[in-house]
Amino acid sequence: MARSLTIAAYVAGLGSGDNAERLGTQPPRPFGVIIWARCSHPDQLTAVETLGRKLAEDGDPIQIIATLRDWTPAMAARALPEPRGKDNIRTFIAHWQPAMAVWVRGDLDLILLEEMRAAAMHSILVDANGDGLEQVVGGWVPGAMRSLLSQFEAVLTLDHNAAERLIRAGTPAEVVLVTGAMEDCDPALPSAESERQELSQAIGTRPVWLAAAAVPNECHDLCRAHRKASHRAHRLLLIVVPKDSDDAPEFVSKMREDGFHVTLRSEENEPAEPTQVYIVDTDEELGLWYRIAPITYLGGTLHGGGCRDPFEATSLGSAVLYGPQVAPFQRHAARLNAAGASRLIRSGNDLGPVVESLLSADRTAELAHAAWDVTSRGADVTNRIAAFIQTRLEELGH
Repeated sequence: MARSLTIAAYVAGLGSGDNAERLGTQPPRPFGVIIWARCSHPDQLTAVETLGRKLAEDGDPIQIIATLRDWTPAMAARALPEPRGKDNIRTFIAHWQPAMAVWVRGDLDLILLEEMRAAAMHSILVDANGDGLEQVVGGWVPGAMRSLLSQFEAVLTLDHNAAERLIRAGTPAEVVLVTGAMEDCDPALPSAESERQELSQAIGTRPVWLAAAAVPNECHDLCRAHRKASHRAHRLLLIVVPKDSDDAPEFVSKMREDGFHVTLRSEENEPAEPTQVYIVDTDEELGLWYRIAPITYLGGTLHGGGCRDPFEATSLGSAVLYGPQVAPFQRHAARLNAAGASRLIRSGNDLGPVVESLLSADRTAELAHAAWDVTSRGADVTNRIAAFIQTRLEELGH
């Protein structure tokens, strides 16, 4: 999501989450069209940023200003605190002059909705799941709720159940559309195609699996899993990319003690035929290794230590498996699990058998295809929302 330096400096200077209770001095408004994205949770910001990139693809001066309901300083580089209270909301709208508002997910706030309507702001509701309707309906007469929900020009829901709930609450049926979730993954990690081709040629027909962002406390599990899976494919190659490259010597030492032929990337540019474990201690992006390995284990998910976004791997065609500790990407993991597009490992004992079961090219392809379907559906939704916004902006003369 494009952001001006003045906005970044402003939000970085906010001292505490208490500032969310008062608007304070706003940074200068940048040139161009502003879209206000109202988010209720930090995990919605990636989808909003993806939408911002889509809107900026044609070079138009369109910026998305995201606000968070429960803002913290950790979110300063990505969002502003949500304005609270009628006066603050009015001042916020007057300052930013948003051409449209994109309300993400749910948690409908009556005061905010009413002030948006009073300002004649064009609004859409996306990723709608009906959250917050019970509280709202319980405190308001049906006519008032219907009036507020009618202000959305389009309501894009996650599923049919959410659509029915919103229509019962008073949303006009003709503006409700079941689309699923927006795309909420970052751009694909880069890699040099020439380097990928050279490595692929060196590896040849050997089966490969990857441990991405691995941490030392799972080294024993990786060794045991690789030995188990190698019983089925004796030429199996494990590529280990440590989360911290300074940990590479520890991986080398432990895996050699376990009897494996280990090669360091900094010492050998390509894995040789005797190499059983290839440890990457250089600075290449993970995008290179995701493109090479058809199977990826997400490091740090068995015993903790931090988790990479599973969508990073699946968007590049690698089937993913991970342990139970997938924070902060629980939603991504849940979407993959629900679609049968990943493998959840309960303990280190399960890692080897799962890798072994995926050595069948058909099974790996099936998993990767299902995962690709999850992410590509989100891209379609985001493209539709971007097209809708661009069309409405043209109609409104922006």
